[in-house]
Parts: sequence; C-alpha cells; structure tokens
Amino acid sequence: MKKKIFIAINLPERIKNKLEKYQEEISSSFNDSCPIKWTRKENLHITLFFIGFVEFDELMDIFSRVEQAVENVDPFNVDLETISYAPKADNPKMVWANGKESSEMIEINNQLEKALDFITVNKFKPHITLGRVIQWQFKRIELDERPDISKEFDIFFPVESIEIMESVKGEYITLKSINL
Repeated sequence: MKKKIFIAINLPERIKNKLEKYQEEISSSFNDSCPIKWTRKENLHITLFFIGFVEFDELMDIFSRVEQAVENVDPFNVDLETISYAPKADNPKMVWANGKESSEMIEINNQLEKALDFITVNKFKPHITLGRVIQWQFKRIELDERPDISKEFDIFFPVESIEIMESVKGEYITLKSINL
C-alpha cells in the first residue's frame, strides 16, 4: 500500500495559535461567507520537500537518506514575514504565510533533492498554507469587494528538527522526527 510522504518543519504551538488568529481575522474581513477552506491548526507546517507516493517497504531507505542529508545541518530560525493570496494575488488558489528565504532552508532542500534523487522544477519558497480558496465562491465576489488580506509581520521561531510526514485523508502523521 502506497503512502503519501513529505518532509516538513512542524510549528511550535504558539506560532500555530498566532496563525489561527490571522485565519479568523481574514475570515471576518469578508462581507458574506468566507470563500476559504482553512487549514486546521494541527496541520499547519512548512513543507520542505514533497516526496509523493511510496511503498511501505521504501520508508526505511527514505528515513536513512533523509538522516544522512541533514546530518551536518545545525538548528536555525524561520522568519515569517507576510500573509498573502498565493501563488498570484490576481488569481489566488491559496492563502500563505510567507517565510523569508534562508540559506539553511535552501541548503536542506538541495541536500534532500540530492539524497532522494529528485530534480525539482519549482524553486523552493518557504510558506505555510493557511487555507485554500474555494474558486467558485471567490469569483462571485466583485473585484472591488474582495478584501486585501496582505499583512506584514515578523514572527520567527527556532527549528531543531524536521519530520517525515504522511498525509492520510487530510490528517498529517509524523512517521519520523530527525533532530538537527
């Protein structure tokens, strides 16, 4: 049976609480019903690397490769800077909390790419998906009535581990935590 696997940075509870408050603020900025399906607080994370569907018997090899890829990585800080519609403001699909690009996260992503024999087409952009825009609902709102959700802030937190996660019917399960 295949498992949907990704590598993530889980967030401290205090950061999840702050982001949940921003979700509530954005929801209340819409005149009628909010056309955004919010990510549940317990699922908020930064995806470092999406692996995809793998067989159960491949997991031990993946665990080993990821451990080797990050063995020389020291703990670092993540700095979240803005909230915005994403990936494009004029045709949003999601709402993101955007992270500042750091050399550490880019290096981890590059090491994971090498260790797992992947070629990534898209440039890594650190972000947390706060919600997904319900297209048909959003498009019914006149352009001049769509709230500007852009917000600047400075939230940072330390990263001392990364997690190998499995996605099962909208739930994210930590399969292995690797200390940095």
